[in-house]
Amino acid sequence: MNRLFTILIFCLLTTGLKSQPGNNCRSAMPESMFRQKYKAVMMQNSDERKLDLANSIATANCLNVDQVKDLAALFIDDYSRLEFTKTAYRNTVDKENYYFVYDEFAYISTVFMLHDYIGGIDQHPHDYLPPDEPPLNLNFAALDYPDAYSYKGPSRCGNPLPEPDFMRLARKYAFNDNEQNRMMLFTQIVQDNCMTVAQVMKLASLLNIENNRLTFLRAAMPNIYDIGNLSFGSQLFSHIPNKAAYNDMIGLNQNIPPTPPPCEVTREEFSDMMQSLKKESFNSTKLTLAKGIIKSGNCFTTNQVRDIVNEFSFESGKMEIAKFAWDYTLDQQNYYKVADAFTFSSSKEELMKFIEEKRK
Repeated sequence: MNRLFTILIFCLLTTGLKSQPGNNCRSAMPESMFRQKYKAVMMQNSDERKLDLANSIATANCLNVDQVKDLAALFIDDYSRLEFTKTAYRNTVDKENYYFVYDEFAYISTVFMLHDYIGGIDQHPHDYLPPDEPPLNLNFAALDYPDAYSYKGPSRCGNPLPEPDFMRLARKYAFNDNEQNRMMLFTQIVQDNCMTVAQVMKLASLLNIENNRLTFLRAAMPNIYDIGNLSFGSQLFSHIPNKAAYNDMIGLNQNIPPTPPPCEVTREEFSDMMQSLKKESFNSTKLTLAKGIIKSGNCFTTNQVRDIVNEFSFESGKMEIAKFAWDYTLDQQNYYKVADAFTFSSSKEELMKFIEEKRK
């Protein structure tokens, strides 16, 4: 939509955009961090998935109008674009410039719908809820949840997410029908916020598959406020191997402090592995060695996997290692980053299809 025409429409509207009272956002997300999240949204293969992830980002972070515009431009249809920009408005730092977002819409009717929505929020900033807000009642599993607010022990982050904000985020995504989507959205929440053990347990209880719970809890570990309460999380597992794996992860079975999580390849260890790999000049030998390194290390990050894949000259070798390393990667929700190691778009697409199949 032509910008001049959009501004003309905006001027004809009877109410202007105002800064919403009570908004806690003062500065937008750093651009480097935003670009990572932008790319994650871009890599989703449908507007529905893009909308889920973009809404999660906009709910948990402060954005500026340019960032909102960039994300809005990723959607194919105006309906998804409208739903995202409605969500993003509350946490936009420069609301007075929000009319620039109108440029991203294809239809004037959608512009008016967004404007009417914003007008409703500005008139009722404290109690306005969008009409499609999920039900207020959310039934978590009946577990013994620890109290973090009288906690005095060690912590991995600052103040935990306030309970009203936690419940708002939980309600927003708990009703997503797809288990993998729920896990991805919950992971986004724990990566963006300092969380209590009780909050993380409640989100994990909304995942039906115990392996998914374990993967989600592993992703949450760096941002746990009351780490002394981590033993309560074992209630989430009924299968003995999963319970044992969780206890190993938090250091309970080793009788050592639970920081850091035991499953990791340290920077020094990874540097030694890469030096060994660089010494091999033959592709077939390097491929065998890389698989052995990945098996022995067992717990790699996607950034480490990408570095390993980059050591191969041919796309076929890169692809074989990228697919092999999936089962040995901790943060599989970020596996799209490995696609950066490929030269050809066809290879990137092949890897993304592989990731989608693994997540089903």
